[in-house]
Amino acid sequence: MSWFREDREVSYLRSFCNNVIKAGPMPKHVAIIMDGNRRFAKKVNCARSKGHEKGFEKLTEVCAMYIAENQ
Repeated sequence: MSWFREDREVSYLRSFCNNVIKAGPMPKHVAIIMDGNRRFAKKVNCARSKGHEKGFEKLTEVCAMYIAENQ
């Protein structure tokens, strides 16, 4: 069993992570480190708060995708 769907093209890093996860026991928890929101805001020339909003949107997208794939 994999945490990730196998039917889409994946990057080398994601493929590597898939293999690491498949090789060991299922983790009991996962940490998501929210880093780079200010850099993102600076890159797209918007307020820092908007960068944090975008980071939160991405986090909710990841969580929703995980929930949908594991129901």
